[in-house]
Amino acid sequence: MNLLHTGKDLLRMNELAGILFKYGFADVIRRLGLATPIEQAGKLVRSPVKGDILRMGTAERLRCALEEMGPTFVKLGQILATRVDLFPLDWIAEFEKLQDQASAIPFEELAPLIEEALGKPIDSLFARVDQTPIGVASIGQVHSALTRRGQKVVLKIQKPGIRNKIDSDLRLLDQLAKLACDNSVEIRRYRPVELIREFRRSLLRELDFTIEARNADRIRKNMRSLKWLTVPRVYWELSSSTVQVQQHIEGIPAKALEKLDAAGLDRAQIARRGALAAWKMALEDGFFHADPHPGNFIILPGNRIAMLDFGMVGKLSHSRREQILQMTRAVVIREAEQCAAVLASWSDGQPVNFEQLVSDVEDVISQYHGVSISELDITALLNDITAMVRNHNLVLPSDIALFIKAIITLEGFGRLLNPDFDLMTEAEPLLKRMIRTRYSPARLAKSLSLRALDVVDKVYAPPPVPGQQSPQEQGLDPRQLERMVTRLERGQYRQVQALLVASSFIGGSVMLAGKVGPSPWGISLFGLIVFLGSAGWASWLMWVSRRFLREWE
Repeated sequence: MNLLHTGKDLLRMNELAGILFKYGFADVIRRLGLATPIEQAGKLVRSPVKGDILRMGTAERLRCALEEMGPTFVKLGQILATRVDLFPLDWIAEFEKLQDQASAIPFEELAPLIEEALGKPIDSLFARVDQTPIGVASIGQVHSALTRRGQKVVLKIQKPGIRNKIDSDLRLLDQLAKLACDNSVEIRRYRPVELIREFRRSLLRELDFTIEARNADRIRKNMRSLKWLTVPRVYWELSSSTVQVQQHIEGIPAKALEKLDAAGLDRAQIARRGALAAWKMALEDGFFHADPHPGNFIILPGNRIAMLDFGMVGKLSHSRREQILQMTRAVVIREAEQCAAVLASWSDGQPVNFEQLVSDVEDVISQYHGVSISELDITALLNDITAMVRNHNLVLPSDIALFIKAIITLEGFGRLLNPDFDLMTEAEPLLKRMIRTRYSPARLAKSLSLRALDVVDKVYAPPPVPGQQSPQEQGLDPRQLERMVTRLERGQYRQVQALLVASSFIGGSVMLAGKVGPSPWGISLFGLIVFLGSAGWASWLMWVSRRFLREWE
């Protein structure tokens, strides 16, 4: 296996291995089958693990190691923090503590990058740019600025050389994931190849600032009905894939509780509004902020909320939202099999002991029997579900995992603002409305019609490829079905005619009995015509029906 592409990759591998040894993960190196190649690759010095490191828990040591490895691995840890199906809560808590150990870059080094990205001198774009950064991360650095039109903005610049460094680390991670699958059954259950593939896609998207800007625009459009919610405007004429300029929002950070109280703001209302916005994004729009921690919210006067940082977003397709509704309904009314069926669909093609899964689901939802939607402990329920996913070796879809992580984070944020906060109470009206819509007669009729169309599509599908059964072999002849449909249509037509004949008989009889004029000789002329016409119509219909029955036979 071509593990080390260049001399730089070789040195980087040796550096990473040294960090793992430092934090007591030599066994991981051996399990990956890397001990011999690394020893041959460079001058790796093994030193005993320090006592203060040994006193740390395993999760804490891993978190410290990831921070020391650099920005790529910090981002990897942040992705792992969303995988509540793979790691217990104490590990998730450590991953959430990951912080970029990034140092600021002098603005003089960033200025040429801005001019290259935007194609104009900085002086022609901005009236002022503060040299001191207001935020420093591993990928970008943030400065406050003033446009030529006098607009206060935030200027985010991608750090030089960061793309090459991340590409190098991703190459190593790809190879490490493959080695892990080949050499460790224990690590293989975590599906490292798929995990790194997902991570690569997420990180490369984060490197393109235009994607984050489009995310902001989309959420702003979706949430325009909530007048108390603000999403910073992106100045596209001043932005590119490596430079982003957006509206500067002035307010109180959501985590500054004392300042919120001093300003006379209602923390309980802020928590309710935040929950409402989150539920609307996820369940109605299917496009949500995936990292709703307090640092990404600013509180404005009047208990208004400004939402920041759209680098990490989640998407829930219509089918995913349907699954969430099914599981919520199944828990409330104790339909264990329905809930288990949704979980079993996440098996990734692997065999599932469905009876045992149903039994485990029954054990979980029995804890919530008779509990209304508003009384559900959503965090406990989600933790129970993810534990079942792990126990049955199911694969929690990445979008569902991100949704669960966002909900748990939001629950903690709401409790920070208001200890009495209940996330499900705020979700109850929306969930009930969505469930009513899902099971409405119009929705059911639409679903049935779509399934009928699916049957028709299968009938008129292209000829099967060699080796597959044809529709005739499967007991379904399209020509025979077409004849059957035609006959059924004729039968329905005759039924309608029969109803019309019956109504004509009744109408003619009523007119004869009432002697509706003109009525020569005391007989209603119109009534007689209608009666005799319906009799002739009935005779013809009986003859046609007998012919139709012979054809059917």
